[in-house]
Amino acid sequence: MNLRLSNRQLFVYGLLVMIIGVAIGSVCLTYPFGRDQGIYAYAGKLLLEGKMNYQYVFDLKPPGIHFLFAFSQLVFGESMFNTRIFDIIWQSLTAFVIFLISIRITQNKGLSIASSFLYILLYYRLDYWHTLQADGMLNLPFAVSILLLISAHDRHSFLKIFFAGVLLGIALIFKYTIAAFLPLVLVCIMLSGKELLSLRFKNSAAYLLGITITFLVIGLLYFVTGSFREMIDIQLVQTPLYTRIAYETESTAFITKHVIRLFTGSVYSPLIVISVISFMILAIKKRLTFENAILFCWILSSLASLILQWKFYYYHFLVIMAPLAVGAVYAAYVIAGFMKTKFKKFVYQAFVVLLLGYIAFASSPYITNYVNLYALITGQESLKEVYIKNGTTTDSVFTIKKTFGAIDMVNHYTNPEDRIFIWGFDPLVYFVSGRRCSSRFIYNFPLLWKGENAAFRKEFVDDLTKSPPKLILVAEGDPLYFISGYNEDSKQLLERFPEFRSVLNSNYVFKNKVDDFDYYELKTW
Repeated sequence: MNLRLSNRQLFVYGLLVMIIGVAIGSVCLTYPFGRDQGIYAYAGKLLLEGKMNYQYVFDLKPPGIHFLFAFSQLVFGESMFNTRIFDIIWQSLTAFVIFLISIRITQNKGLSIASSFLYILLYYRLDYWHTLQADGMLNLPFAVSILLLISAHDRHSFLKIFFAGVLLGIALIFKYTIAAFLPLVLVCIMLSGKELLSLRFKNSAAYLLGITITFLVIGLLYFVTGSFREMIDIQLVQTPLYTRIAYETESTAFITKHVIRLFTGSVYSPLIVISVISFMILAIKKRLTFENAILFCWILSSLASLILQWKFYYYHFLVIMAPLAVGAVYAAYVIAGFMKTKFKKFVYQAFVVLLLGYIAFASSPYITNYVNLYALITGQESLKEVYIKNGTTTDSVFTIKKTFGAIDMVNHYTNPEDRIFIWGFDPLVYFVSGRRCSSRFIYNFPLLWKGENAAFRKEFVDDLTKSPPKLILVAEGDPLYFISGYNEDSKQLLERFPEFRSVLNSNYVFKNKVDDFDYYELKTW
């Protein structure tokens, strides 16, 4: 029989999870945005103005993350700091859903709290660049979908199954690769021995209907707003083109090396191993149920989603954190369940050691950022100063300090109603300065990548003619061979786009150079 929690207990444990989320997640309050978050924030800002992404902002990401940033800005306002507060709330809610899933399948409150703690710890050990990404934000709707499926199997409800499908559909518009879960869950539904075969077909239909309606609503929204063509082109044509450009990441050696490391030498390896061991034990003992089968499908499909993306950037691992946090505690529960009484305590002690090891592993970045957070709270440093401390990529190609310098220059030379354009990849300037980009191409690589883009180039030049930017910033020192396919920075890449170079030479005058930006101002004749 499932352990039932009273409303009071749900409130207490929910509060406890929120405290854990705030205590661990507060380090992110010292994180600025990186390039990706700058795109999402700018796209979200325009969405609130009624300007649809893809039509007004060229971005390869599915629409979910843009709408989420729009929602965050609607509720909390337009600021990097407030969006980080939103992230703490969002991830804490995810951790609470993880607790609810764990309590259903382990009947153990301590293990369930541990799963929430593990998820929050794993998520916030990543830095400013790799949090607030689509891969991590989809964990909440995905986890709620899992919870509804488990709950509906316990006490049958077509409505819960339908909304489980709706929520998976929402998760899919954050990251399409998690579609690997769909065939697996349908197999689980059809093989469930609890219901009649006819009911299983109806359950599958209800689930698929939820997903279908979600996509129909999204499609209808883009159709009604006149941006359906741009959305389809970017998602189905341009995104596959981009994945073929990626420098080095398509090689078999690269993929094989990272897959081996994932399963044998990463921070996630112990969680994967014990999850697999518990699954094997259950299969051998013929103890597989709908609930644990759904859990293992969640783990397997999330791992598949990570691998299918090939690139293995740190934020791509966000998608596996929620299922592995549940899988790890469930593994401890399963392994202990098959042990004699005197060995059960040893299993749980071993799991505590594993958690302590994770805490020790994560302590270095946390300690540093708690120091920064203390300096911010006590007024020893300003928010901008702690942002500058944390806002540098490991290769120093992107530094928030240079972005702030560009924002200061834009604010000095232009008015809020003026348009600007950045020939490079720094969309955060648009969001923080409040200036609009003269084109939907808020970064330059779609105009340059190796593939047919003549139509994009013409559209871009036409945009500059119709709405000439008051200021054009040309970046240098930003080679983006992982994206454009060229080992050249933006300034060098000007020579690959003579039409834009001609506009720059004819209509603009060089004004200044600060850090890695050349500033060109529109001629006033």
